[in-house]
Amino acid sequence: MKSPLIHTVTQLAGFGFFLAVFVPLFVLSFFNHPSAADDYCFADTAVREGFWQAQKYYYDWWTGRYFSNFLVHGNPLVWGWYDGFRLIPALAMTGLLASIYSLTSELLRGQKSRTILLATALLFFTMMVAQQSTVEAFFWTAAVASYTVPTAFTFYLLAVCIRWYRLPSGGLLRPLTAVWASFLVFAIVGSGETNLILLVLLLLIIAGYRLLFQRRFDLFLVGMVVVSLLSSWLLFRAPGNAVRMGGNPHSGDFVASFVGSVGWLVKSLGTLFLKTPILPLSLLFVPLALRLIQMDSPVRKLVQIPVWVVLLGYVGLLAAMIFPSYYGIGLPPAFRTMNVFYDMAIVGWFYLLTVLVNALAQAGKLSYNQLVLPVWAPALAGVWMVGSLAFSRPIRLVYNDLIRGHAATYNREMNARHDQLNQSADVLQVTPISVYPPSLFVEDINANPEHLWNRCQAGYYKHKTVKLAKNDG
Repeated sequence: MKSPLIHTVTQLAGFGFFLAVFVPLFVLSFFNHPSAADDYCFADTAVREGFWQAQKYYYDWWTGRYFSNFLVHGNPLVWGWYDGFRLIPALAMTGLLASIYSLTSELLRGQKSRTILLATALLFFTMMVAQQSTVEAFFWTAAVASYTVPTAFTFYLLAVCIRWYRLPSGGLLRPLTAVWASFLVFAIVGSGETNLILLVLLLLIIAGYRLLFQRRFDLFLVGMVVVSLLSSWLLFRAPGNAVRMGGNPHSGDFVASFVGSVGWLVKSLGTLFLKTPILPLSLLFVPLALRLIQMDSPVRKLVQIPVWVVLLGYVGLLAAMIFPSYYGIGLPPAFRTMNVFYDMAIVGWFYLLTVLVNALAQAGKLSYNQLVLPVWAPALAGVWMVGSLAFSRPIRLVYNDLIRGHAATYNREMNARHDQLNQSADVLQVTPISVYPPSLFVEDINANPEHLWNRCQAGYYKHKTVKLAKNDG
């Protein structure tokens, strides 16, 4: 395993796997179009009522997600920039990648830049093959604002918080960083309930550990907790939440929700360990983890925590992301929620593994100088990564839509429909799309002209009615 050739080939293969998922997703971005689901409704409301009035309208009548509302009501349609939707997926995936790099660079501080870049690339690859829906992760703007953006902000917030503890106590840099971290908490909580639950519980766990086990009243963490609770109150007090969530006959059964959540958690973790390369990558990660826990490591203090505390926190946070769906609607979480679940599970697993390695090293059962990985370890990781790529249905759909021309056909026909919608007419009949690529498409307008999606497009393009013509094929 110490062979320079094997080491170089392993690194090149790692970056190659990253490119195998990033490049097709990035290329697919330029075939993206506004979705009939929500995108036009947000734009029509903002254009008709005004940007700030639209925020109030949704807060009062639909949802308290004040920050994601802020984003979606400023989508490119509001500014008449139809082609701006082609940039949203590219920006979303690049932003997520940048946030992973920010966190990785803090956790691997002191390591070579190439090591940090490779770790970032492999984390991104693992997240992408674990994704349940790429369209809900990057291509549907409503889901991007409520799930992908706060997930990226959460990774970045963790990096900012780690950085805060390294800053000198004098001067303005620490207070300004605390203000920036507070804004990130405010934005994450205001984007959606999934990341809200995750962040609030995570902050409470860390602050509670500092107080109960380390006997330290951490004013910075307490401040973050207070901001998160105030932000949560602002979200949940919204009158629109009662409208959106009320009246569901399947909600409120605690016992059934708990049992369903535990079963789904076990199934989801099984999927994570079998269908992604997290296990062989964990084996390759052990030598790096041993370097991170050395006495002179700048991040050693971050892993000086009992394994059982981290394990309970890890399982508890993941379960908390699943439980609200069962309790609220009696069903497993949606794909977009599970996208966040797997992103957090993957990052959390490698932190848990580092804490475990630290515990084994302190017990004298593991040593960097004595550890020799088998020569087949990188080969196993490579084979497993190929299998993960091949069996990832969302990634297969991305390649299929690109290679078979479905994305190009969809792009051409959606451009033609946009030209149709720009025509001047009270009643407009538009041509159906011949292909709906699953990596790009969420919903189309309805055969019923009174459907909400039809009314939103009609309002945005200044028609009284928009109809979908019958498909003769």
